[in-house]
Amino acid sequence: MCWQGYQLIRKSLVQASYRGRKKITGTIELDESFYGGTFKNLRKKVKQELRKLGLNKRGGGAKYRKQPVFGIFKRNGKVYLEPIPEAKAKVLSPLITKKIRVGSNVFSDTGTWYAGLVGLGYMHKTVDHGKQEYVAGEVHINGLEGFWGLSKTNMHTYKGIKKTNWLLYLKEMEFRYNYRKLNFDEMVEKIIKILMSYKRSNFVPY
Repeated sequence: MCWQGYQLIRKSLVQASYRGRKKITGTIELDESFYGGTFKNLRKKVKQELRKLGLNKRGGGAKYRKQPVFGIFKRNGKVYLEPIPEAKAKVLSPLITKKIRVGSNVFSDTGTWYAGLVGLGYMHKTVDHGKQEYVAGEVHINGLEGFWGLSKTNMHTYKGIKKTNWLLYLKEMEFRYNYRKLNFDEMVEKIIKILMSYKRSNFVPY
């Protein structure tokens, strides 16, 4: 299959992901992560600009050179990914109320942007990573943590992804994870079904 064909499939996956309007319920993990290459792999011009801003040191300026992504993961279910401008309550709360039914068990770390979830009607519990707390009974976000590592490893195999195409590859990772248990024939059937529902005129991913 040609590159354009693969891109059409990816566009249809993005559209299908955003088309889902049914709210999820149950036990749900929330987390955010940064996607993007390390400083040494950036283009020369980008490196020069980051050096001028003092953002070239290890760990420094990641939020400026990497894309933050918010993840919603239903235990024993599917993951939903949303690129975000920043991790703040004003950004995440609308996404959470749009995707998750009120009354659901919601687990996260102690990020301040999650502090208002109880007030929104969710059964919210946290683990404090700052205190080396990663599991407290059933409370953890290990499902999403595992997904972040897997998806970043897989995305790294695609060299030189353009910023305008980045969402396509992110949603490919989402799709692959959500339907990882399908065999080859079932996967092909699923992709064909999604392609048949694809509408070019309505596709505005960015």
